[in-house]
Amino acid sequence: MDKLTVITQSVQKEIEAFNKLFISSLHGHNDDFQSMIDFILGSNGKRIRPIVLILSAKLCGESSRKTIDYALILELLHTATLIHDDVVDNTMERRAQPSVNAQYDNRVAVLLGDYILSLAIARAVMAQNLAVMEIISRLAQNLADGELTQLIASKEAIVDEKRYFEVIRKKTAILLSSCSEMGALSVGANPETREKLRLIGENLGLCFQIKDDIFDYFDQGEIGKPTGNDIREGKITLPLIHALQTAPQTTSAVMLEIISKQDFSQENIRQLIEFAKEYGGIEYAQTKMQEIKAKMLALLATFPDSEAKTAMTDLVDYIIERKK
Repeated sequence: MDKLTVITQSVQKEIEAFNKLFISSLHGHNDDFQSMIDFILGSNGKRIRPIVLILSAKLCGESSRKTIDYALILELLHTATLIHDDVVDNTMERRAQPSVNAQYDNRVAVLLGDYILSLAIARAVMAQNLAVMEIISRLAQNLADGELTQLIASKEAIVDEKRYFEVIRKKTAILLSSCSEMGALSVGANPETREKLRLIGENLGLCFQIKDDIFDYFDQGEIGKPTGNDIREGKITLPLIHALQTAPQTTSAVMLEIISKQDFSQENIRQLIEFAKEYGGIEYAQTKMQEIKAKMLALLATFPDSEAKTAMTDLVDYIIERKK
């Protein structure tokens, strides 16, 4: 039994309730695009976000109906942003399956993403909690900000570790930090505990994205993401950033010229990948993940021992060690 299965078992009752609510929330809509929604339902992921939210609630006490409702809000919003991101990035595959824009077209994908986003907003309003609306608003703003920052960085060939962390904090970490904060909120945790859990979720999200970026430097296998896809889109991630900053200047200059000209032929992508590996980019990214994990575990240590605490600790190990 793999680690994620064990972790999921610790919140099995809540995940089953979430799955039922998620499916029911995406049924009974306009017949013209129900088939498109069914297509989305057929490509469900690992439920990392609901798991983080539920575990965060259980770190503070017993989960509640609000816990499941809040998990639904965030998963709907996440689903909408994935659809939109695939349009922006011209991504044709997600989880080894065609993306919505590949299956239909960009117009359909944008409108379907908007529709699912509206469902998330409607659910947030139904929660009748101003703090929920504040978290959702902050999340939506940061996701858009992160996407724009990344687009600008790729067009201007900006190679900067600080900018990289700014992007992944807004594009990925903000989502898991919203999950952990809303989990705490769902069981009435105090502001100090909410902030601790927000930071735990943020650190989980940073590790998740760094690991995803490392995958881009290896063969596709079962990852569902082509090797070198980020580089092809002009996204310069941590392994390559580190290599560019540590390699001899003459060697880095050759690589920077490829990046600045956006000359991402298959041969140049292969060259950039090998360059990142040769100058310790992968090892550096892995070290960064371990540093971030240590921060998360220090925060987690302030909570009483429990099944949820063990599962959250196992979750960061899973995220760092996963193969896809």
